[in-house]
Amino acid sequence: MAQAGYEVHLIATDKNPTSYKSGDVTIHPLLPSQSRFERLSRRWMVANIAARVSADLYHVHEPELLGPVLNRVGDKPVIYDVHESYWDLLGHRSWIPALVRPVVQALWQRSEAKCVRRCRAIVTVSEPIAEPYSKLHERVEIIRNFPDLSRDEFNGDSPHGHEPACVLAGTLNGDRNLANMVLAIGLLRKRNVSISLWLAGKWDSPEYERAIQKLAADEGISDRVRYFGILSHKDAVALESRASIGMATVLPTGNFLKTLLIKLFECMALGLPVIYSDFPLFQQYVREYGVGVAVDPEKPEQIADALEYLVNNSQIAQQMGKMGKRAVMERYNWAHEGTRLLALYREILGPRLSKT
Repeated sequence: MAQAGYEVHLIATDKNPTSYKSGDVTIHPLLPSQSRFERLSRRWMVANIAARVSADLYHVHEPELLGPVLNRVGDKPVIYDVHESYWDLLGHRSWIPALVRPVVQALWQRSEAKCVRRCRAIVTVSEPIAEPYSKLHERVEIIRNFPDLSRDEFNGDSPHGHEPACVLAGTLNGDRNLANMVLAIGLLRKRNVSISLWLAGKWDSPEYERAIQKLAADEGISDRVRYFGILSHKDAVALESRASIGMATVLPTGNFLKTLLIKLFECMALGLPVIYSDFPLFQQYVREYGVGVAVDPEKPEQIADALEYLVNNSQIAQQMGKMGKRAVMERYNWAHEGTRLLALYREILGPRLSKT
């Protein structure tokens, strides 16, 4: 938005104590929340900061902020950005007791519907997520979260050779299917196939990290499962570029069945063949390009077979990587999606440059 000439203000977590400029964007920092309760309790503080900016348009990315922002900014237009299926996420949150989850889902659905009708437009990231909102609002735009190829991390020198490793960089939780990845690497050890699993990102909990480490030890592959810590996006992409195979074998939870993984397309942009869950939505986008191997993510044998196939057929793997990079260059990149987002802003604000 700033590159298009808009004055942009971003309210987001940051360790800086006061507002500052980062390039052409003004950052209004919030100290990171120490708990879910703290995050929820400061919703109105965030809405008050937004109101003081006195913008011409507000773009809300977090569901708990939508109601407070709508109530504080008066008749200013608000865009609601739905980048995940929040209803499905509430049905799987471990911190919500299982018996209470259906009640929480129902209350959320009712509250969200009231807010959605007050918005000027809804932005979603996939067709399945857009479908229920289309019944509530006449202006729903699908803008997919594809890689921005103009970023430095996608324009540096490529490594001279890829290391024998498959990689997952991102949130490390149960839905990302780490356990079955570890079991697959264990199966490959028994088959004398040498490949490592590289992980980077924030663990869901210390208990989950210990469980994955124990599983790796039980499989006799502690030396083949490497954790690189929490990395910046640039460093995470650099790590992915060193590996030979990208992993996108998430489990079939409601949210992952309805959304697209940016990590899948990032690995494609880097020229890596990918092993991905055989979900209809994933296959709708990548199958025609032949960018990798689709597997049942709940079957570690299939993950192991796919890894072994790519390790033993390097030329085919390289061709898959080239096709993935071509797919991102031609279709699945932010340049195409950003154009549609700009068109939506101009539709709402008109052609003049405005605060946003």
